[in-house]
This record gives sequence, C-alpha cells and structure tokens, in this order.
Amino acid sequence: MLKTHISTKLPELKIDDLVIKNSIIQGGMGVGISMSGLASAVADEGCIGVMSSVGLGLLQDKKQDNYKQGNLVALREEIRKAKQMSKGVLGLNIMVAVSDYDELVTTAIEEEIDLLFLGAGLPLKLPSNISVDQLHSIKTKIFPIVSSARAAKIIFQTWDKKFEHVPDGVVVEGPKAGGHLGFKIEQIDDVEFELEKIATGSGK
Repeated sequence: MLKTHISTKLPELKIDDLVIKNSIIQGGMGVGISMSGLASAVADEGCIGVMSSVGLGLLQDKKQDNYKQGNLVALREEIRKAKQMSKGVLGLNIMVAVSDYDELVTTAIEEEIDLLFLGAGLPLKLPSNISVDQLHSIKTKIFPIVSSARAAKIIFQTWDKKFEHVPDGVVVEGPKAGGHLGFKIEQIDDVEFELEKIATGSGK
C-alpha cells in the first residue's frame, strides 16, 4: 500500500521586526479563555498567541474593590506571565467599547506587548496620555479589527490627520468570525459578505 504524506507549509508573516513562522493569529476570547497559558502555548508553536483583556480582574483570587484597577493589575500579571512562558510573538485583544479602554491600552503599551488588536468599535482615538511622539516610538504594533474596507479607510484617515501616523496593519473579519462585528444572521452565508469582498470593498 502506497502511503503519501502531504505537508502544508504556511508562509512566514513579517510585521516590521516581528517574524511569525506560521501565519496564524489565535483569537482573543474572553472572559478568561485566552489568557497567558493559551497565548504562550500558541506563540511557542510559531503563531501569534493572543490574550483577551476583558474582565481579568474578576478572575483573581484577591479581587480589587475597584473594578478598573483590578483589571489593570490582572492584565499586567497576565502579560508578564506570558512573556515568562514564551519567547514567541504575543498579542492582546482590547474592546474599544469597554469603559476602561484607555487604561488597558496604556498598560499594554507600557508592558510592551508585541501586538495590540483593537475591536468592538472603531479606534479613532488613543489614550490622552500617549503623545504623538510616543506613538511613533512604541514597541507595540497596533492592529484595528474591522469588518469592512470602509471602516479601515476611516481609521487610517483619522489617524493620519490626528497623529501623523497610521496603524501597523488591520485584521479583517467577516460574518463567520463571530465576535462583535455587527453582522446579521442572514449575512453569514451571503456571498456578498465573503471576506474577500468586504476586505476590498467590492461587496455590499
């Protein structure tokens, strides 16, 4: 009996000085699913391991009296744990719609997470304590998550005008990605909303 082995080699993904051997980005799933353990294991396989920032303070044994402060303490701990467990590429997902968005973004940049994915809303602003000069020099790469070419264009134009700087890239998600994208049930199997079409703006 003839046995054949089919090997699928994924291309490398290069983002500035970051080299990802296998071009797979693990999604940031909350609350408490995508944490340092999962993200570091994925990063060790040559992919991008992504943590979720939402509600981390609720998972601590010693809960803080202040919800926002508890999230920030827990976020710093998770980023540092992940870095201790893996030397691979690590990312963090932050929802633009959460009340502690500014503080979470600032903390992630201070902890020098490799990649910052901003979804559940259009990130048209950055925390006020991050200056334009700092934005140009930070280690963290910033990737908005969008569901249309139009959204990406709005973000890039706004950033260019406000900060004289644009995001390092975008993640485009279609109706099959789940998450907080605003698609309707009937659009899931609609060919006009296929990923290739929404990414180029050729769909509906």
